Amino acid sequence: MARERFGIAQLHPEQQRAMAAVLDGRDTLVVLPTGFGKSLIYQVPAMLLPRPTLVISPLIALMVDQERTLRRRGVPVVRLDSTLRAAERREALLRIGKGGRLIVLTTPETLESAEAGPLLQRAEPALMCVDEAHCISEWGHDFRPSYLRIGAEREKLGRPTLLALTATATPRVREDIVLRLALHQPLVVWAPPHRKNLLLAVQLAPGNFKHEAAGRLLKRLRRPGIVYCATTVAVDQVWRALERARIPAARYHGKMRAEERAAAQRRFMRPSRRIVMVATSAFGMGIDKPNIRYILHFQAPGSLEQYVQEAGRAGRDGNPAHCVLLFDPADLEIQDFLQGRSRPNARQLSKVAFALAAWAREGRPADNRALALSAELPPKTCASLCSQLEEAGLVGKTDAGWAVNVSPEQLLLDSRELAGRLETLRREDSKRLAAVSDYAMTEGCRSAFIRRYFGEEDPPRCGKCDRDREVVGRPAESIFAPGGGNV
Repeated sequence: MARERFGIAQLHPEQQRAMAAVLDGRDTLVVLPTGFGKSLIYQVPAMLLPRPTLVISPLIALMVDQERTLRRRGVPVVRLDSTLRAAERREALLRIGKGGRLIVLTTPETLESAEAGPLLQRAEPALMCVDEAHCISEWGHDFRPSYLRIGAEREKLGRPTLLALTATATPRVREDIVLRLALHQPLVVWAPPHRKNLLLAVQLAPGNFKHEAAGRLLKRLRRPGIVYCATTVAVDQVWRALERARIPAARYHGKMRAEERAAAQRRFMRPSRRIVMVATSAFGMGIDKPNIRYILHFQAPGSLEQYVQEAGRAGRDGNPAHCVLLFDPADLEIQDFLQGRSRPNARQLSKVAFALAAWAREGRPADNRALALSAELPPKTCASLCSQLEEAGLVGKTDAGWAVNVSPEQLLLDSRELAGRLETLRREDSKRLAAVSDYAMTEGCRSAFIRRYFGEEDPPRCGKCDRDREVVGRPAESIFAPGGGNV
């Protein structure tokens, strides 16, 4: 099936083991490096199972790309999300209602909807796949509260076989995924986050030296490539500098209009184009351009998990590719600020708990908008905190909004205990950030450092990173290819 339908001549042993487990009805957790072909692990079984395969993904843009690719291969697939027009949605729901062999791409939020939920239950999916499964773990780098309810939704669907996929999971995150998804005696298929064609390097570039260092590298490295920045301001600055230097470039960040982002992505993804994409971390999940020759991190990422995922987008064609971090210790302060803004804190939890208690005393549930007004917090923050209160059994989600399951006094008391967990999570964020600094400053093999971080006890040297080349007397500068071929 892999050869005939998907054009894959040979499967990796890890892919084969996972597919066999899934087809045998066994829950499976797969942790394989970016570019390893994780999607194939659900796509091949989906063509062999008699009932639908439900794929839950965190990003609509990722689902759009997957749908387009599967349709080209003649795979029966529908996408169900909030962006569909009414006619498209009716057509998708009609196809799901027919059941049979089908891949259904959807989001956690759609899975819970009153319209789609019952229909999916009647379709009785044979396989449920949770893509980017690290999103369910508070110990991961990209926690998504909507993922917390997937385990309960699985029960409503008749407990189909569950496949969890991710590229980045430490041992602690792997344990958390198994626990939160309630995987039953799962097969865990794991491979170290190492690809021998990726050449890792770090250049110390404090303050104003960073633009100069980036300029030298971008003139020498072969395109196409991606430059990752931590802030939208930095994206705009680097993009304008490349434009002035007449280096073909595009940009991508959350403050651009959706149509501008889509146009930039299409331009970068064209097989014949060899340009530089300057972007925040918003760009890249699901990007499958095989000939990306380098990933340059202009500013330090927030965790090694994020770094490995972003760096892994290079060299998917198997040819050498460069993964370079320009490191300035001051970058960590930027990430610390961004994390503090994105991770709910104890003070915010207290405000949400008091607002919910007030609504409960009036005997009414509160929808997310009303709760946000009462608590004087952004709706997204309220939704995140309510999901954690729900996990603790303190509140429940109803059609009318969030309802308190205990007395208002008990809610306030128990929320104080939950506040302590939030502080623990903030300390974990700080530890992950410190690991980025340790990676940048290590005197040992960079690949081995990353592999130890993800749980490998005694990893070998890669022999190709800048540190290993220094050991054998070759300067780190020599790993960068000359700029020929960049036109």
